[in-house]
Amino acid sequence: MYKILITIAVAASTLTACSGFNQFRLDVQQGNVIDATDVARVQPGMTPGQVRFLLGTPQLDAAFKSEDRWDYVYYRRPGIGPTERQRVSVYFQDGVVAYIDSDVPQPVALEDHPVDMDD
Repeated sequence: MYKILITIAVAASTLTACSGFNQFRLDVQQGNVIDATDVARVQPGMTPGQVRFLLGTPQLDAAFKSEDRWDYVYYRRPGIGPTERQRVSVYFQDGVVAYIDSDVPQPVALEDHPVDMDD
């Protein structure tokens, strides 16, 4: 009887020890998905409605009402691999875009870097 209980206890502890090696984690996504081509289309002089059409509703409102700034934040933590973070801040002055601060890599224009299709 004791041998059966000891065997069950050893088997249970062995199974719980092995369960930590292969854990399944869900992907966690938060914020606005930021498309680099849409960020590149935002230009100084655009209205807030035009920016909202391209980038969507901002994730964070301005901390102070006197500050005209929209913040777009994207955070993705995959189950396996490094965490991805992107941020875009659009600054307005006199009701139009003054400038953009972003850590999103800008897409390469094909006109600036033509692709040779002869190969």
